[in-house]
Amino acid sequence: MAKSVGAKSAGRTSRVPAAVGAIPVVGDLVKQADSQAQWLHDVLEQNARLVGQFPATLKAFNDSLDQFNRTIGRLDRAVGRVEAVAGQFTGPLDHVRELPDVLDALRREALPALRAATDTQTQVALLTSTLERILTVLGDLPGAGILRRLATGRPEADTAGHSRPGPGEPGAPG
Repeated sequence: MAKSVGAKSAGRTSRVPAAVGAIPVVGDLVKQADSQAQWLHDVLEQNARLVGQFPATLKAFNDSLDQFNRTIGRLDRAVGRVEAVAGQFTGPLDHVRELPDVLDALRREALPALRAATDTQTQVALLTSTLERILTVLGDLPGAGILRRLATGRPEADTAGHSRPGPGEPGAPG
């Protein structure tokens, strides 16, 4: 067999016989066709490798999608928990927002009432002491015992804590 032109050039062997490559116009055309055929062969081999890798690439893509879906599920559960906890805080926080109004109402209404109650206690104590002094003075007046008996409907107690018998009772002075 005849030796090819450009044998082993660039790691390839040419299929063009040496005799045809010696003809200037036809030889150049044949050489160009041969190099294009070799390029097309290389492209087809590369495409075949890529097509062969396509199932593995699709499997890796599907695995990535599954992992992504699991991650989305975990994020959804985490967001649900955060929303539940936030919901527990929202109620008390709404009450905290009402706190300034409550404090203003206490300041306007409760504090004056407490002050009035304190003043009332002082006034009641003053009235009580005044009444006790009046009753002491009245108790020393003649006829106070009769007034006490009429007011209470009971006989006047003596100094020993025993009741004195009223008129017409047994043991009454005669």
